[in-house]
Amino acid sequence: MNILHIDSCALGDSATSRQITAAAVTALMAQHAQAQVLYRDLAASPLSHVSGPLLQAISQRWDAGIPMNAELRAEALQSASLLQEFHDADVIVLGAPMHNFLAPSTLKVWMDRLLELQGTTTGEPRRTAQLLLVTAGCGVPGGESAEDLMHNYARQLKAAFEYLGVSRVDVVRGLADLQQALDVTQAA
Repeated sequence: MNILHIDSCALGDSATSRQITAAAVTALMAQHAQAQVLYRDLAASPLSHVSGPLLQAISQRWDAGIPMNAELRAEALQSASLLQEFHDADVIVLGAPMHNFLAPSTLKVWMDRLLELQGTTTGEPRRTAQLLLVTAGCGVPGGESAEDLMHNYARQLKAAFEYLGVSRVDVVRGLADLQQALDVTQAA
């Protein structure tokens, strides 16, 4: 089993999403002794934002009038590598806290690269995987309820990951949700 563990919260190890993703990976490793884990901390090692030329390069809409420099080529190769590690995963454990009503910008950058590249690979078979989507945050008073905001946030993320070929998305908001998702994983 290949596990891709992604954290994106900038608040460090005390963040709820980081604690839950760590517990999920620990439990998965206990269930599958031969599991391999690839870890990315998008807050500690952020990717660069997708520029116009990079977007053109990774979406295969390159304008030959723009010179392809070594830095841009490296960014395009890194994007392809990110999509490959995503596709190689059997289980993705993703810490996706809500930050100012949206995904953290570091997570959005990672998703931008995957989604653009996935759009160029239509027709290719997608690898099915399970996503443990750990959402947290949203201490916003007043207006729309926090529960409604979190539900809408999770729904948007689920749609993006379904486009990427994820066959099963389990939204995890706490340790009880995690245990339920892991029980289903173990039974599968």
